[in-house]
Formats: sequence, C-alpha cells, structure tokens
Amino acid sequence: MNKYFKVGLIIILIFILAVSSYLYHIHKVIEQHVDGMQITFEENVNEEDKDKDKNKESQLFLLLGIGDRPALGDPGRVDSIIVVSVNPSNNSAIMFNIPRDTRTEIIGKGFQDKINHSYAYGGTEMTKKTVEHFLDKSIDYVIQINMEGLRQLVNALGGIQVENKFSFSQEDELGEKLYHYDKGLINLDGERALHYARMRKSDPRGDFGRNERQRQVLMALLRKSTSFSSAFKIQEILNILGNNIKTNVSFEEMKFFYSEFRKDWRSYNIEILEIKGTDKTINGVYYYVVSEEERQHISEQLKKFFDSSYSANLTPNK
Repeated sequence: MNKYFKVGLIIILIFILAVSSYLYHIHKVIEQHVDGMQITFEENVNEEDKDKDKNKESQLFLLLGIGDRPALGDPGRVDSIIVVSVNPSNNSAIMFNIPRDTRTEIIGKGFQDKINHSYAYGGTEMTKKTVEHFLDKSIDYVIQINMEGLRQLVNALGGIQVENKFSFSQEDELGEKLYHYDKGLINLDGERALHYARMRKSDPRGDFGRNERQRQVLMALLRKSTSFSSAFKIQEILNILGNNIKTNVSFEEMKFFYSEFRKDWRSYNIEILEIKGTDKTINGVYYYVVSEEERQHISEQLKKFFDSSYSANLTPNK
C-alpha cells in the first residue's frame, strides 16, 4: 500500500475521531444545558387522556415572552402569548397570539383579570392553566423566554431580516433612546429586534400589529437558528438559552422535534389565526374582551386541527 495513501487514511481517521469526539462533547453539553432549563407542572389529566396524548400526531406549544419589571419583588408580566400547534404528518401548523390584555378567569384565583397578569399571580404554572381554560385545550409544551434573552439570541445569530410594512419609531423600555424603522426589508440587531416586536401605539392595528411583528421575529430566528452557520456558535447560543429559557420539553423530545422539523419546516402550511374582541374599560381599567362565541370558535379550530382528517382548511373568523 502506498505510504501516502496510508498517511491519508490516518489523517481521515483522526479527523473522524476528532469530529465524533466533538459531537459527543456537544451532545453532552446540550443535554446539561437543557436539564438546567427544565420546569415541571402539576398533572391534571387522567391516565386515559395521557394514553390518548401519546398517540396523537399534533402537539400544542405555548410560547411565553416574559418582560422583567424593575419594581422590587415584582416577578414581571407576560409580554407575549403565542400558541402554536404542529402536525408533522401533513406538514401543517397553526399559530396565533392571545392578546395580553384579554379579560379571562385567572385559574387558581377565581376572578377575572388580564390574562398576562396570571404570571404575576402564580408564575408559569398559573399562566399555563389559565390559557388552557381559555382555549378549552391542554397545553403539551411550554417554552418561556426572558425578553433580554431575545436581544442576546438575535445578536449571537448575527442579526435577522424582516419585512416591515410601514415606517415607525419606537422608544426603548426606559424612554432614553428612539429607534426608527424604515418600510421594507430591514436588518435588525438584538436591541432593534426587541423594540420592533414591542411597538404597539404607533400601529393602527394595535395589539394585532404587534402580534404579527412578534411572529415575524420568531420565524426569522427560526430560519437563522436552523442555518449551517449557527452550528459554529452552539456554545454561545446554549449559554444564552440556558440563562433565559424555561421549558418542559425534555432533551430527548428536543432531539425528536429537531429531527422532524429541521429539513421540512419551510414547506409547512402555516395558518395564522386572530382572536377577535372589543376594547372595553371596566372600573377604570382597559381590557380586551373576547366573546364566548369567539372563544369557542378558536377552541373549535384547535380541535379540528387535532383531528386526523384535518386538511389545512380552517374556518375563518367571522
């Protein structure tokens, strides 16, 4: 055997071993970070329902964006509540925001208030139960991110691009700096992405416009995080996620979801729903009031989606 060929084989073997060792190291590092993110919830379903859930193809995710509050002892508020359900069997998904000022029963408190106040009353557990009651549907997985983590994650991924529908300006959370956003395709770093997603008052659609921008940022992050270049920043990304995310998605489940969605998610048919309601002031406090008919309509759309005969044709809101 030619000596150069032997040397070449040795180099290839060393390279394979080095890559394998690195991948094993990264695998263990990811597992350790995910373990640190874990939160658990009280089970409120019976064994029969659990068995049904194991066999269902669609999964329901609750994504919570938490805004820190500067007041001492204040745990914060939920700035964004996004519900996503994914069915990999037919490459379909539905996504919608629950407006944070939505008036509903706070489960565990026995009175009605803004849905985002549930976090201040009882943390993620109470928010999850309140959203489940509002939707009349059990949440499978919760992913909670501190909004500071959003800023850091966008920067770690080298920024994102979004299509802005109209020009506007937005102050930072302290009112010290003004950011301007041109109409059209724009590049955003972490700071600008955060305030882009926060803007509401200058939008004629109010919360609905902000909800759409939040979804834009979310999808842009998804595109960037699944790109090849993000693999070289895995340690930095893991540190950010570990410090800013809490979830009940286990490491094994994350690996499964990644293998299911990493190649085909761009081909998914994603239905965007909007929860219709009215602005109302009650005892001097502003609320977004959703009728019982509308609440049931959204709940029915979820149930249709979970039906195996779902064909990506949902009934539009009236």
